[in-house]
Amino acid sequence: MRSSFPLLASLLSAAVLAEAAVHKTKVVILGAGLTGVTAAKALALERNITDFIIVEALPEVGGRLKPASIGGYPIEIGANWVQGLGTNPIWALAQKYNVTNVYSDWENIDYFDGRGYDFDGKLEEAFARYEEHALVNATKISDLRQERGQADLNFRAGLNLAGWVAQTPYEKTAEYFEFDWEYAEPPVQSSFIQNINSFIYNFDGFGNDSNNFVFDKRGFRMIAQGQADEIPNFAEKILYNETVTTIAYSKDGVIVTTADNTTIEAEFALCTFSIGVLQNTDVTFDPELPDWKKDAIANFHMATYMKIFMQFPSKFWNDTEFSVYADPDERGYYAVWQSLDVAKFYPGSHLFMVTLTSAQAYQAELQTEQEVVDACMTVLRTMYGSGIPSPIEIVIPRWTLDPLFRGTFTNWGAGATVEQQNAIRAPLPDPDMPSPESQRLFFAGEGTSRKYFGYLQGAYFEGRLASAVIADCVENGCLTSEKTAYSKREILGEREEAEKRTYVGGGLRGRRFA
Repeated sequence: MRSSFPLLASLLSAAVLAEAAVHKTKVVILGAGLTGVTAAKALALERNITDFIIVEALPEVGGRLKPASIGGYPIEIGANWVQGLGTNPIWALAQKYNVTNVYSDWENIDYFDGRGYDFDGKLEEAFARYEEHALVNATKISDLRQERGQADLNFRAGLNLAGWVAQTPYEKTAEYFEFDWEYAEPPVQSSFIQNINSFIYNFDGFGNDSNNFVFDKRGFRMIAQGQADEIPNFAEKILYNETVTTIAYSKDGVIVTTADNTTIEAEFALCTFSIGVLQNTDVTFDPELPDWKKDAIANFHMATYMKIFMQFPSKFWNDTEFSVYADPDERGYYAVWQSLDVAKFYPGSHLFMVTLTSAQAYQAELQTEQEVVDACMTVLRTMYGSGIPSPIEIVIPRWTLDPLFRGTFTNWGAGATVEQQNAIRAPLPDPDMPSPESQRLFFAGEGTSRKYFGYLQGAYFEGRLASAVIADCVENGCLTSEKTAYSKREILGEREEAEKRTYVGGGLRGRRFA
């Protein structure tokens, strides 16, 4: 009999552990990035809903606010700029939590081509023509198309109508700097109207179009951590290092399972996963997502914005903040370089950063560290001469390969519609079921923001909106607040009505009335 006691104790212990791995709550928030933390704070402090659990795969909050270091200097491999100051809530959060940042001067540029320094000024001249003519004309054309109810185009077509056809390496590089370096995909893959609108919302809409570069030793993630610290008993409300594998939903609630078999049973769930994660098979939905939602998710783009940081034994570049290289053969090839070894950032650090986007980023993600170094040095030695030293350290983020992110931010692709974006946001089960209280699984993130997709302010605003909708469901059975914004009638629309109002132009009309 005595020999059975250890076995019995072991079984009892296993039963206790199994029971402890099941959590029950009113609301479960999947992801502790800026959207999830903002939603949690709003639920707790504004609606007094404190019965929630956040599930986070990483050991800290922040998501794509992702700090790293090189040579002892803190860097941001994810979001790096406060883009648009003024009334931008990200600017307010940065000030509130004393996040170190300074103005990033995108006009302080040295220009290079395949022969080295561009003494002829051809690249600078191409920059001026794009900014002063092409972009101005493109904006007017976008306005006019929306007023007339005309269909959206890809951005390349919009530029062509504006009289811009990039033919020379200088024109292609100017276009890359002005467009791809912002949206992380080329114009031909991108919406014309929605990306024009996005530029206006994010750079004019807050009353101050400045961009501030963040280099805080605590990390840009402090705008998420600071909010988390204001939530009472936050440490008891978050499960760190838990990777979600399955989300089962029905009209009765949501059951979330993680990789270590932890289970969270909730009445409502907010999924803040990126568009890239939703496009992959890293998370299983049970039942499968409906076709109208899968179609919408598939048609939006998860772009990759890859910042490669290098530290050199000495500084061989100028004191200008940016250096732009016009490769004679390949558009945007290792084109945009930023010095962090300037007085306002890290003087004496010998840090240089280059940004890759789209296909070039995908290629670099699959290369070895040495292959990436070799590519960087080939370009730098073209720019500065063959005698410059190789880096002593390099940081290469690989966002697309990371199953927690699958990219960096959303780009509104050519052909994607407002109805489809609404469908991504729409709750499950079917939001037009007879009983609105059947809505249980909600979606939010920068990719669901009409105005601010791809930006931190989009993640913030969507977190607040989702919290209001979920609070209404908790308190009123989903009968009031923002229910109409989640109606499938609006999401899918009637074809005839959608064609009549040309929904893709809705963004600019919203801006005018804002």
